[in-house]
Amino acid sequence: MAVFRIYRPFLRGFTVFRHQDPFSPKYACPRNIQAAVYFSAAKAMWVWALLLVVPSLFLSPVNGIPSCRDYLKRRVEGVFHYDRHTRYQLTFDDALMSCKLDFGAEMANRDQLLLAYTSGLEECRAGWLISGEVAYPRKLKPTAYTGKPLASPVIKMEVTPSFQQLSSLHEPLDTCGGVLRGKAGQFQSPGFPLSYQSDMKCKWVIESPVGHRVVLDFLKLVLEEHRTCQYDYVLVYDGTDDKLQEIGRFCGSQLTPQLRSTSNVMTLVMRTDSSLELDGFFANFSSLKSTSESIRLVGGRNLLEGLVEIKHRGIWGGICLKHWEQEEAQVVCRQLGYAGSAIATRRISRNSDDRVSVSYVKCTGHESTLEHCNLTHSGRCGTQERAGLICQVLNSCAALKSAGVLESGVYTIDPDGLDHGEEPFPVECDMQSEQATGITIVGHNAEAQERVSPCENAGCYTRNITYKDASLDQLRALTAVSEYCEQFVKLKCRHTRFLKDQWGWWVSRDGQKVNSWGEASTNSEKCTCGEKGTCALGLQTCNCDANDGVWRKDEGLLTDKSMLPVQAISFGDTLDVLVEMAFHSIGKLRCWGNGKKLPILQSCAALKDAGYTESGFYSIDPDGNGQGFSEFEAYCDMTSDPTTGITEVSHNSENRIRVTPCEEAGCYHRELQYGTELAQLNALTTVSETCEQYVRLDCRHIRFIQSEWGWWISWNGEKMFYWGGADANSRSCACGITGSCAGSGKLCNCDNNDHIWRIDDGYLRDKQALPVKAVHLGDTQDPPLEMAYHTIGKLRCRGRDSIRENHLY
Repeated sequence: MAVFRIYRPFLRGFTVFRHQDPFSPKYACPRNIQAAVYFSAAKAMWVWALLLVVPSLFLSPVNGIPSCRDYLKRRVEGVFHYDRHTRYQLTFDDALMSCKLDFGAEMANRDQLLLAYTSGLEECRAGWLISGEVAYPRKLKPTAYTGKPLASPVIKMEVTPSFQQLSSLHEPLDTCGGVLRGKAGQFQSPGFPLSYQSDMKCKWVIESPVGHRVVLDFLKLVLEEHRTCQYDYVLVYDGTDDKLQEIGRFCGSQLTPQLRSTSNVMTLVMRTDSSLELDGFFANFSSLKSTSESIRLVGGRNLLEGLVEIKHRGIWGGICLKHWEQEEAQVVCRQLGYAGSAIATRRISRNSDDRVSVSYVKCTGHESTLEHCNLTHSGRCGTQERAGLICQVLNSCAALKSAGVLESGVYTIDPDGLDHGEEPFPVECDMQSEQATGITIVGHNAEAQERVSPCENAGCYTRNITYKDASLDQLRALTAVSEYCEQFVKLKCRHTRFLKDQWGWWVSRDGQKVNSWGEASTNSEKCTCGEKGTCALGLQTCNCDANDGVWRKDEGLLTDKSMLPVQAISFGDTLDVLVEMAFHSIGKLRCWGNGKKLPILQSCAALKDAGYTESGFYSIDPDGNGQGFSEFEAYCDMTSDPTTGITEVSHNSENRIRVTPCEEAGCYHRELQYGTELAQLNALTTVSETCEQYVRLDCRHIRFIQSEWGWWISWNGEKMFYWGGADANSRSCACGITGSCAGSGKLCNCDNNDHIWRIDDGYLRDKQALPVKAVHLGDTQDPPLEMAYHTIGKLRCRGRDSIRENHLY
């Protein structure tokens, strides 16, 4: 007899017992009964919650082996969810009683387990794991079956050797402790993401190179929850055995903030008791160059320049200028954590009482700290000049390698330069993988494989991605200065829908919904296999559009710099957890090479004329570079029109939006936000040959343009009583111009004020009025009789008005 806990992925939070023969060399695939038991330590008694009896599950044999397919269609009902805040114990006698009640169970061999796996029969306990491996229960030591009460006679999991060709979830260190040396790596609790063992004590010692600090990020953390973390917990220390300082004690499922050591060593200890066995943890460690607390820059315009001060015997003081050269400045910048070049400067001390910490210093330029140079702390300076410097922060790891930095590690970069808006930020630099360039790597909080939460509607599951130490604007700047960028994406699926009919998508850095995956062209509605024509079942989109009972996957590298990095991912069609499941993995952002410095021109048409023919995001400045308003980023469509580029400017109201119920004319107001000044967009329309903006109103039982109950506002605040497809100030819609409106004498369909759903739509093309600043509507007070929805498209401008361009300049 043994006990098998189902925790992931199907009955999260349930304890389920199975009947098995403890002395048989083969192991059970139970066939009909599940007994769920809820235990409350607070009551100090065992409460048998429910016995779910299914007398005849195996209705359709497959090659003589029973099938659970009909059972899989059933929902598991009446199983009590356990409270993580409550402690549990299960004695041997209690477990034995549960298995006696579970009549009809019998043993299954490995071939049967594999057949059950390939048939998708996880709920029949085929040993299917979250990683896609097939496993079977491993019998505890015979001493566990002496009949004496045991705290938790839980069956452990063991991967069947013949099934190991099925890919595993992670490749980090998976041992109970050890020494981890290097600048970066991953490790996890034993067995993650399956249950960790009872009564376990594991210790990991992480050693970064001398002169670095350890940075630890928990990507997953699922331990028994307790207010003071007394039972199952992780202890993180700064230092090693001879000198430990506790950083924190952690349990539960709330991810910790990033943890950093003050030395190059961090120690992690995991302890468990004999009660619960949950997922454990999955962690990433990296290294950060140490910045000395005994050196600083003061009096500069920013953090990277100023007068150098050293703390000596608890007192801050300057450095005499004698022998102060670039080599000494380089060492100070390196000590402060900046790997770029350095410029030695000098400053006059106006205060004769300024303290001096170093009267003489001489470095070779290769030292890690100023303390390793030849220096003298005593004495006075011969002049009032003091040592200063400017640390040069480069824009990427590629630039650092070009400057001679060959050691991989964590460095600070500033892609848009110190004189621009985004602050410098730390990244991981891989200087070894590519001989010709350095690779900038930025991690995030969703790198581990994660299950898509069960839900039915298209895009109902969303996972937002937060990048380490960098905002999306900072990463946008990184992609701009890099020649290439990529990000790996993977979806593992069964019985789901994906890109076909838009059941799933990913979101770009600018919030655009992208309907493509892996190595397929952006917004092609295809995955890698669809692009290559290799999808299963002859599908033309994705493997995960098969919507059948076979486990499939879609994966590949996203390489569209103008869209990266991934901001979020959305999926759906996973509600039936016994049949429909999916798991996603999103890799780190990786950029390399030195990108071209693009000119900032007035429009996409001007850029295309200058030879830039690749569609994507570009910075443009319609009113002239260095004049008026600042440049802004717009999407340039360089392919739709072979003769010119099309500038597309997005806003916050492009989706179909319901008009809030109200009665008076224009009482509903929706203002559009474009991300730049309206005057700058008017400058874009001025320098463009043509511009347009699509508008649409879906309506029922309301009044509109002709009745002056609705209108739109031009860029400069004027009321506009006409709609898409009509002439300016015509008080008409498109149907009024063509004479095709419903109803006699009507100039807009939505002025009929009847119970039929109608549409007015078309393009606004008056350059002097565009873009749309706002829309006003009314007469929707009585829903569901009176209702309306509006849709406002992007501003699109094409071609060049050379006369207007010259006039603006």
